[in-house]
Amino acid sequence: MKDDLTILFTSYPKLLKQIFKNFDYSQFGFSKAVLLILFGLRYRSNGKSLKMSELESHSGLKKSTLSESVDLLVKSGYIERKRSEKDRRVVKVRLTKKGENRIDEITKIAESFMHQKLKILTDEEKGKLFEAFETIEQIAEKLEGANKNA
Repeated sequence: MKDDLTILFTSYPKLLKQIFKNFDYSQFGFSKAVLLILFGLRYRSNGKSLKMSELESHSGLKKSTLSESVDLLVKSGYIERKRSEKDRRVVKVRLTKKGENRIDEITKIAESFMHQKLKILTDEEKGKLFEAFETIEQIAEKLEGANKNA
């Protein structure tokens, strides 16, 4: 029987690796890091700007990789970057309309690929899987709030 820590560090990455095994990220002309940023902005920002620190947290990318990828996306017109007027040290980024359209296209392809891979599961298994992810998300948000208050 695996211990809790082993499950935590192996299950999620293993699942994602299996779902997206043989997925051709290059078909979009972006690195995996750039796609993580686009997805993070699309699904974490609620249409608003995110601080670079928030994007770093959501994407799991190193600061240097994040900065390099954000530069590329700004130059390509997919995101905008602005300094906060209240605190010039704070940099915020958000998707442009061009970026929103592109990530919507990519999402359709990725969802189709994912659903194709998951078709071996029963409806009940799929329901349990996505319910588990919702629970994980709620717990992560709760822990994030606790860490901010600590």
